[in-house]
Amino acid sequence: MKENEQEDLLKEVHRIVSQCDRCGSCRLVCPLFGVKDIESASARGKNNIARALAMGGLQPTPEVTAAVDFCLLCRACVETCPSKVKTDEAMIAVRQHLANHQGGTSVKYKLLGTMLKNRSLVKLVAGAMGVMRKVGIQRFVPRGMIPAEYTRQQFLSAFAGPAALGATSAMSSAPVTVQTKVAYFYGCGMRMMFPDAAADTLAILRSLTQPQLVDNVCCGLPHLAHGLREDFLKLAKENIRLYEEADVIVSDCASCSSTLKHIAGYFAADPQWQERALKFSQKVMDLTEYLVKAGYQPRQRVNAKMTFHEPCHLGRGQGIKKQPRELLKAAGDFVEMAGADTCCGGAGSFHMDYPAASDGVLAKKQASIEKTNAQIVVTECPICLSQMVKAAEKSGGKFRAMHISQVI
Repeated sequence: MKENEQEDLLKEVHRIVSQCDRCGSCRLVCPLFGVKDIESASARGKNNIARALAMGGLQPTPEVTAAVDFCLLCRACVETCPSKVKTDEAMIAVRQHLANHQGGTSVKYKLLGTMLKNRSLVKLVAGAMGVMRKVGIQRFVPRGMIPAEYTRQQFLSAFAGPAALGATSAMSSAPVTVQTKVAYFYGCGMRMMFPDAAADTLAILRSLTQPQLVDNVCCGLPHLAHGLREDFLKLAKENIRLYEEADVIVSDCASCSSTLKHIAGYFAADPQWQERALKFSQKVMDLTEYLVKAGYQPRQRVNAKMTFHEPCHLGRGQGIKKQPRELLKAAGDFVEMAGADTCCGGAGSFHMDYPAASDGVLAKKQASIEKTNAQIVVTECPICLSQMVKAAEKSGGKFRAMHISQVI
């Protein structure tokens, strides 16, 4: 990368972190500071590191890289900060700066990024994961990256009785005309880890409209988060082109929808792509956001107590909080858990990079779920869902984990 681009990254970092007045409010809500009680785990500590790096008082060492990588990007600090310092954006910019300085990101992230930007490879991996589930060897894959999926059919058999399986969906009063072009965004995580849930999403969408199926590419979040900004921008441009004819773009992955909604900001200074990116981002909707606006009613009400884990990219990333809860209240006995919006420790590849810290965060989430006595914990992000599956297994069967499309 050119020297002036590196300077621009550091200027952006300094602009953000210089707003931090070091009050320490972030330490009270940071999930990682809660499990690793050291200053560099908190947003204040990371902002201090970033400030020193930007001002030349700190060199880009492996220790600095490790400190900025140890972040969930969950935005809990941003939400509670009196000055609303965007520490997550600063950390992404610092990671990019460090990757550029070191001649690229790590081999692990390069391989992951290469796979996720290739449609054929993503489909191949998804197929391989499906085969592993069928033969029952997915449990040997570490960190639950091929989680067992509790299907909608199993859910209804357990909580609604066999008679409900063939029930016809109620007619929807959704204000959707035949002219509205609704397209589905098939996220990599949903495709590879929870294909049955994605199928349920499409079944719901088809009860309202005729969704367009687009052979999209990755949303680019893994690339953006790990120093592969150029790959992110290329993927963004490809998705903008692919969805130009759609009126609405619906995603059942909170990380995807949040990333896609924010794409416009990365092209604000690009005269060639600025307008196209803005139009694209304005068309993106989270699944529950779309369903509530469309007037969708759950297919049937079941005799199950459910609680909701709110993905960081859904609540803090998009401000979507009431919509999934409204749908769950209509589908069963909903109970709110304490700390529903606290990160579960998944955060993309974080749970693989820092398993001990991730497990510590997840243990607190598991305890919160168990206190509700809910039979089902529902979420809307494949990484969050894989974490909830782990928690369900560790609970000894006290609850099950499901994607929201499977219960509504």
